[in-house]
Amino acid sequence: MDRHGAGALAEVRAEQVLAAQGLEILARNVRGPGFEIDLIAAEGQTLVFVEVKMRKDARHGLGREAVTPAKQRRICQGALYYMMQNGLMNRQARFDVLEIQGERVTHIRDAFPYQGQTF
Repeated sequence: MDRHGAGALAEVRAEQVLAAQGLEILARNVRGPGFEIDLIAAEGQTLVFVEVKMRKDARHGLGREAVTPAKQRRICQGALYYMMQNGLMNRQARFDVLEIQGERVTHIRDAFPYQGQTF
């Protein structure tokens, strides 16, 4: 299976995990100028922007290590864009990482704070 196919399967698995935790999936693979957000969910009134990272094993490090400060800034930029485009600026936002390594799934809530422009 190629990287994109494996990534798509990881995102489906991530959706299942989040839904089992009571989150509502709002959007998948949201793209815009300079960003991509894997999943956007809602937990109550909080919007949850989720980066999904998959690793076959630990040889290449943990998936969360790939969510660099630069990647975090792009996700935050995308979150702001999504919220503005959809009239959701009055909602709280949270940034999570869902890490899949083999059969183990780790959901890291509040993985990083908002980084970027504020209004």
